[in-house]
Amino acid sequence: MRNKRWLISVVVMSCAAALGAPRLAEALATPTLKVDTPFAVPGTNITFSVSGDPGASFSLFMSRTPAEVPLGSIGVLFLQQGALIPLGGGVLDAGGEGERIFSVPAGIPEGQTFYTQVLVRAGAERALSNAVPFKIVDAAPSGRRASRAVAATPDGSRAYVAHLEDGSVSVIDAVNDVKLTELPITPSAADVPHRALDIRIDPEGRHAFVVNAAADRVAVIHTASDSISAQIPVPRGSRRIAFDFSAQRLIYVTNETSNSVLVFEEAPLGRFTQIDSIPLEGQMPGPLLVLSDGRLVVGHRSSHDIEVLDPTAPPGSQTVVRTDTGGLPFDLVLANGEILIPTFVPGSVPGFEGFNRVLRVRVTDFQVLGHLFEDVGTDYVDIDVAGSLLAVVAASSGTVILADSATGNQLDNIELAPSAPTATPQDSVFVPGTDGDPTKLYVVNYFRETVRPILLSLGPPFVLGDEIPLSWSGQPRVPLSGDLTPEEDGDWFFRSVNLFGANALSPNRVSCSTCHIDGASDNLTRRRQAPPGWGLAESAPYGWNGNQQVLSDVIAGAVNRHNSAGTSPPTGADALVLSFMEALQPPASIYLTIDGGLTPAAQAGKTLFEGVAGCSGCHAAPDFIPTPPNPLTIEEGIGTGLAPANVPSLRGAWATAPYLHDGSAQTLLDVLIINPSDVHGMLAAPLTPVQRELLVEYMKTL
Repeated sequence: MRNKRWLISVVVMSCAAALGAPRLAEALATPTLKVDTPFAVPGTNITFSVSGDPGASFSLFMSRTPAEVPLGSIGVLFLQQGALIPLGGGVLDAGGEGERIFSVPAGIPEGQTFYTQVLVRAGAERALSNAVPFKIVDAAPSGRRASRAVAATPDGSRAYVAHLEDGSVSVIDAVNDVKLTELPITPSAADVPHRALDIRIDPEGRHAFVVNAAADRVAVIHTASDSISAQIPVPRGSRRIAFDFSAQRLIYVTNETSNSVLVFEEAPLGRFTQIDSIPLEGQMPGPLLVLSDGRLVVGHRSSHDIEVLDPTAPPGSQTVVRTDTGGLPFDLVLANGEILIPTFVPGSVPGFEGFNRVLRVRVTDFQVLGHLFEDVGTDYVDIDVAGSLLAVVAASSGTVILADSATGNQLDNIELAPSAPTATPQDSVFVPGTDGDPTKLYVVNYFRETVRPILLSLGPPFVLGDEIPLSWSGQPRVPLSGDLTPEEDGDWFFRSVNLFGANALSPNRVSCSTCHIDGASDNLTRRRQAPPGWGLAESAPYGWNGNQQVLSDVIAGAVNRHNSAGTSPPTGADALVLSFMEALQPPASIYLTIDGGLTPAAQAGKTLFEGVAGCSGCHAAPDFIPTPPNPLTIEEGIGTGLAPANVPSLRGAWATAPYLHDGSAQTLLDVLIINPSDVHGMLAAPLTPVQRELLVEYMKTL
């Protein structure tokens, strides 16, 4: 073993010396590295292919850590110096081609990602290739990907699509609308609710950043070579990303677990250093916008507002103003001197759900001026602007609204899957042409796992281009066709207006997902807070007062209550939704450590929860509801004015603020302290402030 380690060390030092070798008069062509699969199963082989100058020798190296180290005319080293593992090499043939087969050792833990790169030599000449990642998996990927987010380079040459289920990014040739490769660079975020993935490209087009709420890293893609150039450490819970490159290269990331905006500086190019974070007054930050004067706008999921920040102000005084949005701000964009915010605003009249709207907020004083596109579609989740065009994505009606960005006048409302089950779009991006003006809009479809181009030069009315399939089968995954499992078909109905007898161009006002986003809660209160939909198979009876015993009756009641279309739902839809909801489980908490463990503070809180605090009397593991023969419904209520009161499970509570049946507690700490006379306040009264904080740290991990 000592000799093997010594040999690797010698080879690494030899490689480092080779990278600094003097150059000859003629430079080598930049070599290209490809891999036959970026997903490696231990005990199998993967093949690396190298293209370059005929007759040149090549050496393949691997590292656990990506980097971006410019080495002048040799190229960029995308592997961590001093930690290179040699994987062998060879000589390029007369056609300039070569390959190296790597046998993946058994026993490597699943989920690890490795980064590889080739060094080519010809005499004293040296040249580095692009870098290629591969990920250790237990089987070749198949099944659902759940496509979520998209970004395009400023020159319109590339687009990148991030997928929830497998943690990979698809690279698309945005000129020819063809998928090029897969980059498995971030963990799965499949069960983390509220748009857990974001991907954005910096203003210079040099890097694409992948933000994943389930990860403790921000992955950085070098767009010129599709190499991974960094994995920036962050707390779990990062949600969205934005940039300010006006004076220095600043990268901003909203982070839920720290309730702050993380700030990074890129200096020199390819090196990212974290500087002071900006604390937030609002709760559960998500979408993020940088204004032209450098101020930031953050949308909050729990407190239902936007918060304007001045990053240059002294700590403690960086919040400029907060503006109530009346609904969850899904996205933010600046257009014609206004901040536009897609949201759902609950109605104030009992029995009336509310409105799908894009709010207009004036930049000068951050006051709400009015709204656009009221109920043209259902569940607005994304908004984009480029030049004279504005696009709004309506997830549950499967449409995209295109409008004039200066006037807000609607130009078209485009059905993304005509003559097929309604699409479920999640994100969009304008793709510029050679003159910088947008030539098409790329729209990501969650279930079909495609990118749909909308061609902009031919409208209005605008024309749909051919879908770009990103699924593992190479074809769109079509709901109700047999491509999806019954649970997935039920999930599609859950997110679609079709469950309520509506369709894309005659939508219902709401879908199930309007109030239970990704199966969670929309974090809004309508006299009673909308509960999450997970864990229901283990927690009958249902309803805040426990008045419904059968889950299928709950579904039928919701369909009858919310069907504004007046048309009967498709036959069998309720059974498919039932299968989805019976299988829906709470998400793994982003407050756990990356390996699923408890922090020391959470462990101390667990001891309190199960001991002196007495919480487990009503919220006992593993379901965190009363254990039999204790009734789930408390006849006398629990202090919120609701009696009888059904005890909710605490599983996934970190994602469902505000709390209590009436939504009167903004945070879990508020549950313990705002009402000393209810059961929570009485149990928490003997605890010290520190003990209460520890208790909250544990409850956030459930």
